Formats: sequence, C-alpha cells, structure tokens
Amino acid sequence: MNYNHLIYFQTLAKYEHYRKAAEELHITQPSLSNAIHSLENDLQVSLFEKEGRGVRLTKQGTRFLEYVNTALREIQMGREMLHYEQMQPDTLLRIGLVMSVAYEDFPRWIREFQKKTGKKLFYSCTNDTTDALTLALKSGDLDLIICSRVNDPKIRFTTLFPQQLVLLTPKGHRFSSRKSVDIQDLNGETFIAHTRVTAMHEILADICRQYHINVKIVAEADEDRAIIGMVRAGLGCGVTTYSPELYGTGFSVVPLTGSGFQGQICVGRRVGTPLPETAKAFYSYLIGRETL
Repeated sequence: MNYNHLIYFQTLAKYEHYRKAAEELHITQPSLSNAIHSLENDLQVSLFEKEGRGVRLTKQGTRFLEYVNTALREIQMGREMLHYEQMQPDTLLRIGLVMSVAYEDFPRWIREFQKKTGKKLFYSCTNDTTDALTLALKSGDLDLIICSRVNDPKIRFTTLFPQQLVLLTPKGHRFSSRKSVDIQDLNGETFIAHTRVTAMHEILADICRQYHINVKIVAEADEDRAIIGMVRAGLGCGVTTYSPELYGTGFSVVPLTGSGFQGQICVGRRVGTPLPETAKAFYSYLIGRETL
C-alpha cells in the first residue's frame, strides 16, 4: 500500500470526479486511475462506483475513508512534530497527563511557567491512564508524567496535591441530592469500578477492607468518562477523585466523607535518567510551586 495512493484516494473521495481530483493533485487522470486500481487490488474491494460523469464511494470505500482520514492526519501530525523537534529541540516538552489535570490544572501551570520563565514551549501532551503513562515514561516516549502514584522503582514520584474522593450516582439515586455521603453508607451499593491496573481500584478496595464495606461490582473501566456513561445509564455508582471534568447531565457528583482516603496527583520522572533542559525546568517549577 502506497502513501501517495492514500492521498489520491482521499482527494478523489472529496471531488468524486477524476478530472477535478487529478487537477488538485497535479497528476494525469490515467495516473490517478492506475493508483486507485492498484489500491483496490491491494485491498481486494471496489472503493468507487460510477455515477453519471463522476464516481461515488462504495460502502466499503466509505468505511475505508474514515481510517484513511485518521491515518493521514496522524502522519501529518507526526511529520510536524519531527520537524519541530529538529528545528527547536530546546522548547519541546513531552508530557503525559491523566484527564483530571488536563482540563484545568495543566493549562494553568503552562501559562504560569511561561510567564515566570519567559520560555515559550511546544508541548506534546498525551492523555491516558496512569498505567499507560508509566509504561510510556519507562520506554522513553515521555519525559514527565502527571498522574496517580504507583509503586515502581524505576520512577520517582513527587506529590503535587491531594484529590478529594467523590461518589458518582445516577440521577434520582437516593444519594444524588445529598451534600455529602459517608463512607459507611456505601455498604451494599452497586458499583462500576476502575480496572485493577488503576490507583482508584486500589483505593476502593482499601476502603472496603478498612471499613468492612461490601459492594457489588457489576462492571469496570479504565477512565472516568466510561464510568460516567454507565452511571448515567443507571447501572451503578462510581468512586473517583474530583476534577473540573466531572460535569454533565444524567448523574450527580457527591463528596465522600468519613475516611482519610484521598487521591494523589504526582509528577513522575525516570530514575537515573537526565531530563532534557525544558522538562528539567518545568519539573523544577512544578515541585517548587508555593501552592503545592
């Protein structure tokens, strides 16, 4: 499969006319036709069918276009990133974030850091679960991660701030209108839990053990957004840490009280690996902020 052929396919899908697409691509119509036939032979499907003087996508072509658009967009972003790294390596920050800090905290930190230091950053920001971010950090794909603390001797974590635990409930649930819910009141509730690789799964398990609470786990998911969707559907409640991202209709967010359990947001770096200058400066800024 040829990269140019994917460009040709995308352009023909846009114009649905060989002449117009060929003009856009600055190639001849026969060259465009040969490229499309070659692509169809590779895929063993027909991507276009004739319609009047033009063509239109087949059902298979329409489905394939979705993947081509995504692939070409990602490739272009990768090319731009490589170009930027080559031209300005001293301003690149490769950082991974859990979603609870990506919405409000991280943009504020970037703004404060740039104002304080006068540095203009180009930051490559990855949003994922704590487990996925730690793997990316250890593989060298990221310089810093901001997420929950995990026990890993290859990563040095420094706490940035605690996070309050909250209960997610469906609308109309007996807890949905409360100002707060005591931990002990969770006994017997049905829950959608975070998966076993997440810090929140361990927090919920520790709460249940310490306070002798029995809950029924009916589903699990990596991210809060997936849990919120199931809570909204009335499948159960969820426990997570508060973040500005927790908004929407069909569910309620109620503070949990009665325990000393908290989530922790930490900044992590690889042990024994020097940080690039930009990451080093941002790391020093984060752990040195007076408000932390």
